[in-house]
Amino acid sequence: MSHIIIYSHGFGVRKDDRGLFTDIAAALPDSRHVMFDYNQVDEATNNLTVVPLGGQAKKLRHVIEKAKADNPGAIIDLICHSQGCVVACLAKPANVHKIIFTGPPAELSIDDMVRIFTARPGSEINLHGISRLQRADFSVTTVPPEYWNSIKNIDPIALYNELAKTTPLVVINATEDEIIGSRDFGGLSSNIKIIEIKTGHNFEGQAREQLIESIQQELGNER
Repeated sequence: MSHIIIYSHGFGVRKDDRGLFTDIAAALPDSRHVMFDYNQVDEATNNLTVVPLGGQAKKLRHVIEKAKADNPGAIIDLICHSQGCVVACLAKPANVHKIIFTGPPAELSIDDMVRIFTARPGSEINLHGISRLQRADFSVTTVPPEYWNSIKNIDPIALYNELAKTTPLVVINATEDEIIGSRDFGGLSSNIKIIEIKTGHNFEGQAREQLIESIQQELGNER
């Protein structure tokens, strides 16, 4: 039986989530890996324009349904990172075997995002107009006002708990995450398996090896 892993990337990055997803895929060579961009990408400059969460969720639903239609009977899992975890919840995937969250946010805070990006020279933030965010890799992320509106009144913990009612959910938490702000996961349902790794948001260095080993163990029976 074929095994397909669909990936849901985080805010303002490409489909490979800066190499995180390609490293995971390389460690699972017997599976088919589906990566795609939520954002509008300028290939010449690698600059991105962010799509609101509703549009991202719609695209993820389409990718999942196409994978099912094209591969009847396949086992389908999701691996999500950062804000891509919230998008997966909003997509409300049906008949997915397992979902793994890596570095999920406990809350979505406009204030936290503004704080992070205003500290980077060159960023221009306008919550009612077009924002241009300078990224650590020197690319620029363009953010329309519709995106800021789409993350208002989102309760990630409630979304995670709701998703776990229908699909086995594993949360791999980066305990020293420097990006997502609040890491209070005390409200998570007992239905959700939690794995903690002492690392930052992108699971770099030895922590990436630990992350991959955890994912291999979680998906080991499906390969």
